[in-house]
Amino acid sequence: MFKLSLQKLIKDSYYAKHVPAFIQIPELGAIEEDTTKPIHEATLDDLAFAAQALDKEQSAIYKRLSAIRELYTEARSKGALGAENIVDALSRKGGAQ
Repeated sequence: MFKLSLQKLIKDSYYAKHVPAFIQIPELGAIEEDTTKPIHEATLDDLAFAAQALDKEQSAIYKRLSAIRELYTEARSKGALGAENIVDALSRKGGAQ
């Protein structure tokens, strides 16, 4: 008996085009470095750990995005224009400290 390929199994899935060829599994316990593994060789635990690592990355990106949006909103509320330096914009009276 042969193993069906992952591509055949998920071809009709909405997410099929987003499934990576490889996953990055973070260092865990006795495993002291990240591991890259082809998706078709991944265990369910591998997927769970890879997802946890991506969740951490996503959280960090979201925090940076929120901080940048906050700076932008604050500067615009002070009347700053697009080409103005952020430090100059926030230094206006009542600016963020």
